[in-house]
Amino acid sequence: MPSDQTHETTPGTDGPALLTERPIGGILVHFLAIPTGVVGAAIMYLLATNEFTKQNARNALDWHLTVLATTVVTFGSLVTYAEVTGQGLTDIVVLPTPVTAAASLGISVLFMLWMVVMFWTFVVGFIAMGKAIFGSTWRYPLSPAFVDRFGSRVDWPEKWPALILVNVISTPLIIWAVFFGTTNDAAFWFSAVGLLALITVLIPLTGVGMYLHGEHHRSPDTDWQPPLVAYLGVPAVIAIFGFVLLATVTDSVYPTGDAMYVFIAAFWISSLVYLVRWWTTMD
Repeated sequence: MPSDQTHETTPGTDGPALLTERPIGGILVHFLAIPTGVVGAAIMYLLATNEFTKQNARNALDWHLTVLATTVVTFGSLVTYAEVTGQGLTDIVVLPTPVTAAASLGISVLFMLWMVVMFWTFVVGFIAMGKAIFGSTWRYPLSPAFVDRFGSRVDWPEKWPALILVNVISTPLIIWAVFFGTTNDAAFWFSAVGLLALITVLIPLTGVGMYLHGEHHRSPDTDWQPPLVAYLGVPAVIAIFGFVLLATVTDSVYPTGDAMYVFIAAFWISSLVYLVRWWTTMD
């Protein structure tokens, strides 16, 4: 994707004390972001308190936002192509044959580009991690500066409760769709994608939101000091206990999956309680 910025390095300090002077988070963020993408890089960026770690997380986040945009365009185009050529859910052919052939070629090129981008993610991720080891914050090539351009426009400290509210509202809807929704193709894919987004995106960011809001952005004048260990730790403990119970006492075929639902329910209750406590103690 085009960018008006080129990759750059910020020199650091070399020497025997190198590894003790470089926060491990600033080094590992590039490696951790390869499998976790935008979510992992965003969490590291939001939680970073050291400037070196934050800069490296920013660079990783910028790149993985670029990867996400490429993925959305590629697979969005693929789904659209399938729908307008009678190969999707509608079975309706919209495009004439010559246009269909040209569109097919375009989809193939997009998909090949996406594969190159995914491979390049491994390459630049390890290069950036190596640069970080030696004290440099390396901007990935062809990576637009999304965070620098738009990050300041999002007043996250004041909006964390809104994100927690999104989790409180979305979780019951998604779980209802998974267990009680219709079984047609569209509803199935909606519930599957919703559950995946809930587990991999919304719940992790909600946990970060509760931590940052409760630890750093609560009013110093309020009487409510949220026990974050309980809000974030109790759902995990309940899920572990549920897994053990399901694996040893019940006839659960897939105790890991069932324990995941136990965690989702416990985390939803935790999020709801946090919101209610925050709302009722606001001045």
